[in-house]
Amino acid sequence: MHSIFQNKKIIVTGHTGFKGSWLSIWLNMLGAKVFGISNKVPTSPSHYELHKNVFYKDLRYDVRNLDDIKNCLVEIKPDFIFHLAAQPIVIKSYEDPKETFETNTMGSLNILEALKSLKNKCIGVFITSDKCYENLEWQYGYRENDLLGGKDPYSASKATTEIILNCYYNSFFKNSTNVQIGRARAGNVIGGGDWTQS
Repeated sequence: MHSIFQNKKIIVTGHTGFKGSWLSIWLNMLGAKVFGISNKVPTSPSHYELHKNVFYKDLRYDVRNLDDIKNCLVEIKPDFIFHLAAQPIVIKSYEDPKETFETNTMGSLNILEALKSLKNKCIGVFITSDKCYENLEWQYGYRENDLLGGKDPYSASKATTEIILNCYYNSFFKNSTNVQIGRARAGNVIGGGDWTQS
């Protein structure tokens, strides 16, 4: 079976996290050269530690540092970038809202700015969260056209990121011939038993 990812250079930010490590495994299975970007391994034990061999390059950069991210993208010239790097914990967002906004909102902004520097064709996929919606305690799932919001810093950082993504799409990428961007709003994932080694 042919894969659109075969032999493509793909950056996964947040590759040391749970979703990022699983995505990296999948992309590797589809024949991609996966470049992981993360500033640290967030948990111990970690799913990432069990599967470090899937990475073409395993890099330590912080998405809050625009110069590092821009230089990295310009050097790699990725065909795709999946941006998952985030401060994902709601409780921690109350403890350190500044770090949450810097990582989630400004980190995404830095990826967008770095994408503007690329001369090669690249598709950027930004993974935000279903927590970007204003929580109105409805019984049904939220839809893409529902109101953005967020009473806690984590949710607000994701809603703000969605506004920035919309701005950059319309201002810089809508008519771009080389860089295209898209987004996905992910829900929670329960990873029970995923630390187990056989």
